[in-house]
Amino acid sequence: MDTPPQLYGVYGHPIAHSLSPHMHNAAFRVRGWRHWYIPIDCRPQELEEKLEAFRAIGGRGANLTRPLKETVLPLLTSGSSWVARAGAANTIVWTPEGWQGDNTDCQALLGQLSPALPGAQALVLGAGGAARASVAVLRESGYGVTVASRRPTAWPDVQWMAWEERLAPASWDVVVNATPVGQSGEAQSAAWPMPVEHGTVVDWVYSPRRTPFLREAEQHPVAVVDGLTLLVEQARYAWRLWFGEVAPADPMWDATARWQ
Repeated sequence: MDTPPQLYGVYGHPIAHSLSPHMHNAAFRVRGWRHWYIPIDCRPQELEEKLEAFRAIGGRGANLTRPLKETVLPLLTSGSSWVARAGAANTIVWTPEGWQGDNTDCQALLGQLSPALPGAQALVLGAGGAARASVAVLRESGYGVTVASRRPTAWPDVQWMAWEERLAPASWDVVVNATPVGQSGEAQSAAWPMPVEHGTVVDWVYSPRRTPFLREAEQHPVAVVDGLTLLVEQARYAWRLWFGEVAPADPMWDATARWQ
């Protein structure tokens, strides 16, 4: 039976760089669906109005990127347990009751991390939506978590350190970059904290795929999780909220080929 066309999108500012339209539209074509996925430039103060306009033209579901993953929370009528734990949502779907939210960033990262050994510690750089997802997953996996950010944070059971202290000697089992530092066109950092031997480095930045942080990590005996892998996986899990299934991986990866 032919599937009626549906409209999806990704909200953020800036948004022109997003790979999400390429990935989702490629996967729609493979499924033989006439759905369409569009980028929508949106500042936090515009989100409610633009979501209403989106619904008016038939929009059914969307992703949210920085800086909107926390802004959207008051506009949701319900959210998954990951939304509650992260305090952020990156995927929404329209239901008869209103917008329902999920956090597929959490699901993507959870699939890349090993459960913590007793006493294992993780450092998360940043305090935005990706950082919140990282903290939720690390805690779920059994890690003690410290956040380094430019502004103090207050999350239950999470230590905070000033950004300037992130390079102080410490035995981190996992280090996560959840800031834009290292992204093409963004600020760069000359030094990065590294985990202990056989620890794990995670970078949410996906352009370039081999970020300065990951290039430095490659000089150490550590595992590496890159941002492009996380981007594709969170996109695949978004389909579970929209369609009840995980998206096919191959067309999404094919759509990202020029960034690998």
